[in-house]
Amino acid sequence: MEPGVVVGYDQTPSSERAIDEAAAEAASRGVGLTVVHASHHGLAASMHHEPLPHAESSSPYTGRDVAEQGAERARGENPGLSVRALSVAGSVPTTLAGFSSDADLLVVGHRGHGGFAGLRLGSVALRTVTRACCPTVVVRGAGHGSRGTVLAAVDVGDPADEILGFAFAEAARRESRLKVVGALEILWPWAYAGDRGELGDASAQAVKRAAEALEGLLEPWRAEFPEIVVESELVEGAPAEILTGATTYADLIVVGARRRGEGHHRQGHHGDGNHGDGHHRDDHHGDGHHGMHLGPIAHTLLLHADCSVAVVPHS
Repeated sequence: MEPGVVVGYDQTPSSERAIDEAAAEAASRGVGLTVVHASHHGLAASMHHEPLPHAESSSPYTGRDVAEQGAERARGENPGLSVRALSVAGSVPTTLAGFSSDADLLVVGHRGHGGFAGLRLGSVALRTVTRACCPTVVVRGAGHGSRGTVLAAVDVGDPADEILGFAFAEAARRESRLKVVGALEILWPWAYAGDRGELGDASAQAVKRAAEALEGLLEPWRAEFPEIVVESELVEGAPAEILTGATTYADLIVVGARRRGEGHHRQGHHGDGNHGDGHHRDDHHGDGHHGMHLGPIAHTLLLHADCSVAVVPHS
């Protein structure tokens, strides 16, 4: 399969928004779009890059019809875009994860068929993200016009070239401003936050060094993308809560997650600064060492963000 953008489609409103965003991403990147409809008919959930025959269904639409419907939606808004439609028998997370191994970007809606309407993230979308091998965008938030902002979350003091590369490129494609938020470890007990003595001076110096480190991370990217208006901010305390609030004025927030295994063949993108995955681990990923561990910041944003969330895997 040629590298490009892959999107999952199942006729739901959420997947229709995913089609629209995936088509825009493919057009702006100058690559093709693959629309995938996956359905599980009790067959082995092995992944194939060619359509598999489907079992008979009572639905008036075949899987091929559904995939073609999504492809036609993409072509309608982007007449020059190369779009293909594939119908694959297998579980949605496993199927899309299989395609992600060769894709530049995977796009999914935040909810599919089934479940409760009040839930903020469907289990299928969550399992797809944790199994994916490439940057994955979960389309969420209320429908709105362009807000003109891309957000990126990085760890101060950690390498961040991969996530910043993805975020700067997205901001350039969208002709948006970029706000980079550096998550800061709690440097000193809050009891000393207002201390003007030795401890207070040491805390202020630590914050100053962190701010300088953040600017150092941004410097080469500012030079490479001089046309982008870039802001930076250090946050301390509860970065997930702060970042979630910030998504109300953004079109996309870029965070990262560690790969499940080392030595993966794709070049990765950097993470969100929360290396433990706690109860968010998907123990049934079934695809060896592929996939991502979601830290608490990424997981919180996938549940609550008011804009699309790009999760970028890194080693």
